[in-house]
Amino acid sequence: MTLTAIMPTLRASLSDPMDPVLWPAHTVATTDDLVVAAISMVRLADLTGTPSVHTAEQSPPRYRPRGWTPRDVSVAVASVTRVRRPRTGVVLLELDAVLPTCAVLDQVRLIGRRSTAPLATMYVVTRCDGQADGPFHRLPAPLPADVRDGDLVCFPCLTTVRHRDVVSTAVPVRAELLPVER
Repeated sequence: MTLTAIMPTLRASLSDPMDPVLWPAHTVATTDDLVVAAISMVRLADLTGTPSVHTAEQSPPRYRPRGWTPRDVSVAVASVTRVRRPRTGVVLLELDAVLPTCAVLDQVRLIGRRSTAPLATMYVVTRCDGQADGPFHRLPAPLPADVRDGDLVCFPCLTTVRHRDVVSTAVPVRAELLPVER
């Protein structure tokens, strides 16, 4: 239990704590953003759209083995496309990203705005692929209860993730051929 969980209004001036080993090296949390190796995740989502992926160097472990060398890890940014509250205490989120298996969902963070709402348990609705826990992924770390459409969430991934790994294949890619002027 953290101080920001007990008193949610503190989140307006303090960022929620994070495990620095699970995030890339040089990651700094602010009250409304996450900066990874001098790259703002909110700005990255503004420039490239969502879902987006940023790859950076792994943080050193707490107890570094002698031959340890850093590898690349990623941070994924997704947008909340739909929020449903079918009954009290149950919040279903739909994201525009596919959750990779290497995602550390207990470190998920709301970015892009400050929220002082109390924390609530969330479930991410995904396509049922017959694996893991079916059509729902329970987020072990609660998000603020006032999550709404268009909010940005980001989470670390323990391996390198490519953009095509988080893009939903159900969304068709549209291409348009333009006439060439001669």
